[in-house]
Formats: sequence, structure tokens, C-alpha cells
Amino acid sequence: MINEYFILLTIVALAFFMPLVLQRTNIPAVVGEIVAGMAVGLIFFIIFRLTGDTYLGDYPSVDFLAHIGFIFLMFLSGLELDFVRIESQGRKKQMRGILVFAMTLAIAYPLVHLLSLFTGAGLEVLFITIVLATTSLAVVLTVVREMALNRRPWGQELIVNAVIADVAAMVLLTIYAIGVDVRGSEGSLFPLLAVAMFIAILVFFIVVYRIGNWAMWYFPGTLRRFFRSDDPHELGVRASLGIIFTFVAISSVIDSKALTVLGAFLAGAAISMLFRDSLLLGQKLNGIGYGFLIPVFFISIGINFQFADILNLSTLILLPGLVAVTAVAKILPFLILSDRTDVKRDFSQGVLMTGGLTLMIAGAEIGKDLGVLDAGTYGLLILLAVVLAIATPTIFRYLFERYRLANGEGCQ
Repeated sequence: MINEYFILLTIVALAFFMPLVLQRTNIPAVVGEIVAGMAVGLIFFIIFRLTGDTYLGDYPSVDFLAHIGFIFLMFLSGLELDFVRIESQGRKKQMRGILVFAMTLAIAYPLVHLLSLFTGAGLEVLFITIVLATTSLAVVLTVVREMALNRRPWGQELIVNAVIADVAAMVLLTIYAIGVDVRGSEGSLFPLLAVAMFIAILVFFIVVYRIGNWAMWYFPGTLRRFFRSDDPHELGVRASLGIIFTFVAISSVIDSKALTVLGAFLAGAAISMLFRDSLLLGQKLNGIGYGFLIPVFFISIGINFQFADILNLSTLILLPGLVAVTAVAKILPFLILSDRTDVKRDFSQGVLMTGGLTLMIAGAEIGKDLGVLDAGTYGLLILLAVVLAIATPTIFRYLFERYRLANGEGCQ
């Protein structure tokens, strides 16, 4: 059996080298981390098939760090929400974003149902629909900023659409999880407790926001201590960690991964609203998350990837079907709502929105925890997230460059 510290050393080494390997590509580093972890897991899988010996076991400390990394990933996803940008876009753009998400669900549901019937996979249609409707705000923000599209009205609109899809999908996943818990716990107090915890998380989010606004108004000098670059006590980081784990502690009362994810996500959203002007605090929190904890989570997913559950024709045949369903459900709403003056631009927007890296993986984790996904479907969703996160930014960049060359600055 391989020593636990050796596994951790492997993870840290991969986390260091993958960004260096991928720095000249358009592939997100987190995708490289999952693939690198899969490569390690595949090596041990092949060794097991050839010799019958397994060198991987249970590693509680690594699993714990990976779980904290997952929580931090959801927290930083919430931290990426820019409420100032959403407010500045006005109600018309906000309603359009909501309509795009609703249309995505409406299109995806029958397509997932047909895919399930055609392949005989027995998919949990509603859950898969919600997971496929997610997007990756991190990927969208990265691409939009890199290409300087955040200064353009339609680039801003694209970010707002991604924010709305992230928030709506997170809430729907949590509501679905509570519904599953309610159906499976008839005659007990668990359903009431699950609903109570869901309400408690939302109430605590509102309370934190209200108290934070009050404190910033009456004690601005005190709160500036949270943003000092030379603060030896790092009070801003400590306060943020306190908010994160208060949310997580409340949500973990009933041992529900969906509520834990929602709690971490809302903790990030609360800090984003309270400390929206603190770039320094965000950089410190990103350093903790993306520097160590989140790579442990992603690489652990790859290392623990169950190749035996997915390397069969009946499971793999679902992958192109899921890619097609996701692409159609994400691109079609943009084409339907297009004003017909820039169809190519609207098509490229839908392509970029097709990727769902962070929340798609979160959805897969929630589905596995709920028991609505078997091992094969769980692995497929991880593969789908990887494939889309690699393909969609690359395709978007290609489409946009062609559009730019054809129209110059006409994409305003």
C-alpha cells in the first residue's frame, strides 16, 4: 500500500507542474489537474489488471483535504459573482438571462428523456437536466477577460447570463436534493429538518448581508483593517473562513452534500456583496483555494476515477449524446432570442455557455451522494465536464476571431 504522504506529494507535484505544462494552451488548469489525476489512476488500474495487486487504499487525510477543497471551490464560485455588474445591466438583461436558463431547461429535459430511452441507460432525467443546464462562470470570466470582451455590452451580458445560470442551477440542485431526501424519509422528521436547514441557510445569508452593510456604514475605519496588505493577523482571511464554515456548519447538520455546497456557495456570494471592492482579499482567498486545496480535490477525482465502471460500450455511447444535448440546449436559446443582426455572435455566445466545469462536477458529486447516479453515469459527467471545458473555450475563440476579422469592431 502506498504511503499517504506519497499520495499527497504526488498531488502537490502535479498541482505545481500542470499550470506550467498548460500555460501555452487554452485548457483550464483545473482540467489538466483532473486529467493528470486520471493518468495516475489509469496507471494503477493497469497494474491491478496485469498483476492483481492494488497499491491504492483509503487515505482519510487526503480525502478530508479534498472535501475542504470542494467546499472552497464552491465558496470561490460564489465569490466570483459580481452583483454590481448584474445590477448595472438593468432588469431587461437580467430577465433575458433568466429566460435563457429557463429555455435551456425546457429544451434539455425532453432531449435527456429521449437519450435515456434510446440508450436504455435509465437516467434520472430531471437531475441530469439540471446538471447539463449549469455553466462555468470561472471559464466564461477567464475567456471574456482574456479577450477584452468584458468592456463590450454583449460581453457583459454574457457574464450576467453565466452568473444567473450558476445561481439558479445551485438553488435547483439543492431543492432537488431536498426532494429526494423527503421521498426517502417518509414518516420521519428528516424532511422537515432538511427544509428548515435550507431556510436557515438563506436566512443566515440575508442576516450576514444586512449586518455587514450596517457595519460598513457605521464602522468603515474598523472594516478597513480587513483589507490591509500588511496586516500580520490576516483578519480578512480569518473572517472569510469564519463565514464559510459557519454556513457549512449550519448546512452540515443533516449531512447533506447539496446543502453543504449551497452553504459554501452563498458564503462566497455574501463576501462578494460585502467586500466587493477588495481585490486584495479575493487574491488571498484565491491563493489558499487554487494554490492548494482545490487542486487536491480535482487531482483526487482523477486518481479515484473508476475506469472499470466506464470502460464499456453501453456507458461510453452516452458521452457523445450528452455532449450533443448540452450543446443544443445551450446554443438554441441564444439563436431563438437573437435579433438576427448578429446570429454568428449569438451562436458563439451559446458555445461558450455550453461548458459547465465547476457546477457540473459539483452536480455529479451531489448525485453520487444522493444515490441518483450510478458509478458509470457519475464518471461520464466528470468526463463530460472535462471535454466541454477543453472544447468550448477553444471553439469560442476560433468563432470570435473569425467574427472579428469579418466585422472588425462591429461586435459592440
